[in-house]
Amino acid sequence: MGTSTTTSTSEYQSHVAVAAFPFGTHVMPLLSLTKALASMFPSSHFSFLCTDHSLASLPSPLISNISFVPISDGLTGATVATNIEAKIGLFLKSFEKSLREGLKAAELVAGCKVCCVMSDAFLSMACKVTSEMSAKWVPVWTGGPQALLAHLNTDLIRETVGVGDEAIKAYGDKNINFVPGLSHHLVSDLQEGIITGDLNSPFSTMLHQMAHRLPNSSAVVLNTVHGLDSTVDSFFMQKFANYFPTGPFHLLNSTDTEPLTDSYGCLPWLDQHEPSTVAYISLGTIVTITPAELMSLANGLATSGVPFIWSLNEKTQPFLPPGFIDKVNETGKGKIVPWAPQINVLGHTAVGVFICHCGWNSVMESIAAGVPILCRPFFGDQLVNARAISHIWKFSITLDGMVFTEQGVIRALEVVLKGEEGRKMRDKVRELKDMVNIALIQQGSSRDNLKRLMKIVCGC
Repeated sequence: MGTSTTTSTSEYQSHVAVAAFPFGTHVMPLLSLTKALASMFPSSHFSFLCTDHSLASLPSPLISNISFVPISDGLTGATVATNIEAKIGLFLKSFEKSLREGLKAAELVAGCKVCCVMSDAFLSMACKVTSEMSAKWVPVWTGGPQALLAHLNTDLIRETVGVGDEAIKAYGDKNINFVPGLSHHLVSDLQEGIITGDLNSPFSTMLHQMAHRLPNSSAVVLNTVHGLDSTVDSFFMQKFANYFPTGPFHLLNSTDTEPLTDSYGCLPWLDQHEPSTVAYISLGTIVTITPAELMSLANGLATSGVPFIWSLNEKTQPFLPPGFIDKVNETGKGKIVPWAPQINVLGHTAVGVFICHCGWNSVMESIAAGVPILCRPFFGDQLVNARAISHIWKFSITLDGMVFTEQGVIRALEVVLKGEEGRKMRDKVRELKDMVNIALIQQGSSRDNLKRLMKIVCGC
């Protein structure tokens, strides 16, 4: 990858390296945070380290004191990784070596030594490398706060309920009332790697090690807003030397906006609809929905009569019911596109509900737009997030059995868009939107935390 600036002498007051986890939706939030810091402190240089493949997919930062620095993905000419788990394992195995090499390359570009490594919290092995360099380590957690809380209490949870199928059988439907901040959650909500799945896999081991390393960091940054969950805030403030809830990351920097292009005409289409009447559907970029659920969701939308925009990749569209797309186009009741400018769509007054997988980026974007959520979580922290937004913040509804059925979709849309319960959800999420807006003003909590973070990572 090219770099945005190269110097042979040290023209910068400090040099911060940012190490991104190149899988899922981890990279963009970390880049947004990096851009916000770089804009605030132009005399610091920020080297953004990630794999070639991920860097190639990113828009140029357009900020002169940020450079992209490629690091190894762990693959070699003789190595074949056929699935995401294998790719993650190879990346993690080689990461410490790759980070050291990347930091050397970054220092050549910037012309000065790295004083701080700000890494995705997943990459807690960075703490060892930073210790060798006498540099600071600042991990960034891009997921939901309750999910991090669960990881930090992994040992306690295992001691209390056990592990594996037996633990789920005995405690799956029980609340985790022995962990403050998780009392609304069920044991079965917990992400894999805590008590279920292969606890010895590279990914599970990585997360368990992370939980033990984070308290030794210079600071921990979260993509959330102070006050969103005061119990969780209190735990993190006691656990970490410096706890900085600094979100939503996607709104920190005025230059960090989605492309103005709306190739498929989503926004003009929304202009034709009344406020809070349209369903927007996006299940993320990783989830593969089963053909049966895809059919149920499509039929539920059609039968409900609710107008909708559905961001659905072209590879999946052939699995929709026969004639569905043609009928949608003929009636004008819906719009199916391979990509939508999600933040702009959610911010449109016509959108009344977001049908999503409850990935944390989507949750924060929905809160920032003041739009209720219809939840269909799949894996990872999505079940934990879904429980939080439905039972703690109460601006969502979760599908029966957490799967799409035609009647379930119809009932849920009726509740959210037309019922009294839906009105209460809209009121609640708009309160949270106001909280976000206050946090982002000049003296707001997220802005203040960003300034405090800058002092640690940049030494200023």
